[in-house]
Amino acid sequence: MSTHRTPAAILTATRIVAFRWRIPAVNMTLLEVLLSIMYFVVLFCLEFTNSLPYYDVAVWGNRAGHLAAIQFPLIVALSGKNNVIGMITGLSHEKLNLMHRVVSRVLMILVWVHLVGTYQHWQTGAHRNERPWIYASWIVAGMIACLAQTILVSLSWEPIRRRFYEFFFLAHMVLVTITMICAMYHIHTSDMLFDLYASPYFWPSFVVWGVDRAARLIRVLLLNSVFKSTKDLGQVDLTTSDTLLITVKRHIPRGLKWRAGQHMFVAFPSLGPGQSHPLTVASVVERDAKEQELVFVVRVRDGLTRKLKDHVVEVGACEVPVILDGPYGSPPDITPFSTCVFIAGGSGITFTLPRFEDLVNQVNDGKACARSITFIWAIRERGHMRWVSKRLAEITALVPPHVALSVSIFITSSTGAAELTNSDGTSTPTMSEDSSDDVEKRSQAATFGGGGEDDLEEKFDRIALYRERPDLKKMLEEEVKGSEGPVSVDVSGPQTLIATVRSVLSSDFASPLSVLKGAPTVQLNVEAFSM
Repeated sequence: MSTHRTPAAILTATRIVAFRWRIPAVNMTLLEVLLSIMYFVVLFCLEFTNSLPYYDVAVWGNRAGHLAAIQFPLIVALSGKNNVIGMITGLSHEKLNLMHRVVSRVLMILVWVHLVGTYQHWQTGAHRNERPWIYASWIVAGMIACLAQTILVSLSWEPIRRRFYEFFFLAHMVLVTITMICAMYHIHTSDMLFDLYASPYFWPSFVVWGVDRAARLIRVLLLNSVFKSTKDLGQVDLTTSDTLLITVKRHIPRGLKWRAGQHMFVAFPSLGPGQSHPLTVASVVERDAKEQELVFVVRVRDGLTRKLKDHVVEVGACEVPVILDGPYGSPPDITPFSTCVFIAGGSGITFTLPRFEDLVNQVNDGKACARSITFIWAIRERGHMRWVSKRLAEITALVPPHVALSVSIFITSSTGAAELTNSDGTSTPTMSEDSSDDVEKRSQAATFGGGGEDDLEEKFDRIALYRERPDLKKMLEEEVKGSEGPVSVDVSGPQTLIATVRSVLSSDFASPLSVLKGAPTVQLNVEAFSM
């Protein structure tokens, strides 16, 4: 045990406690909980500073209302895709969205303190006999704003937000509009259109929102032929019964080219007007190419993706109008790590595959330090391999000889749904044949990647196929213990897979004590986009 490893051990402990430990009931990281508590404490210190006498509910009830009102510009800024906070901190919008939720929760508490304090004041003060006050329009507006904000925060609970994303998105827009309008009317003292009393609280929110919308509009105009007679089209195909492959060929201006792991907001105006979904770009930028190919793999759910699937099932592989907005996201830099592990489940490969390819390119250019690369992909059906096999084989062929490479594909089930958890048994390669599903028979061959399982088995001996679930604990422990330097782990896929990796990387072999004894530090990069 070495004392000079203390900073690395502290870093490891911080990563485990803040990012890998989660509270099961609400599915929050401890970081999000701690930030909520800290922000709550800060605002309530301001709530009671110089608010003598403390027992005067009129004082602290009214101040809670002012503190709640000044949160609106911050909440709007933290929700934007393009904002000054992100430019200053370098954090992407999906990371700032965590603070957006934190501030929203504290706002809800402040609003209820304001409501209860004001009600108590009117009930016990000089106006206690004036019952009609509660029916005043500005009071009713305040109550509606409070109720709307409470419902909004309740719907933001992650299981609800993830399970009913499209409903949440629509409800979010409606409830935010109700909250803003009613809060503005609640604060004003005369005609809202001419009274600027509320301007310090609310008009900055509209300015911040307008800047974000203007920036997104500029991106859309640069990436799409909005005002041309010819529409920008994308090829849509089914790879399995519940997975869509979308290929878009587009000229991308130099300043808007994406980096591996970034995502775009993709809209299909002919099928879902006004809707867009954040999709990770599964391809990498081709150098010196006049036209780039952007590939997206989408898991079919309810709503727009279901409409897309039904359309493809009805007419076959087809082209539909596609509008792009992006790129967004700040994928962590993994070039300094000596060991890099990529773990994906199903369509989560859209994050790990381009990161893998980009890392190999950087190693060949002498810009990355990787000496060991492990790529793990767990899928339920062989049909997933139709679009990725050729490309995956090409990437592995580019890995230089001095880099230790392990590429493993686990086919967990050919028919039913299978959760991705640890396996107690030892994985053994299998070459068993399995009939493809009906969708694969009906659908035309995917244009991206091509090939199939035979390409992997016969041409490239660096790729191993298994007919079981991966033993993630065993595999990660081997990688960490065998690494000569810091380890990076990228994971994307189902929540069960991500939870398993978080749990494994909180085990003894990756603990602060192990780091003190000489074990490498481990950085975990999770891609699980949710609004």
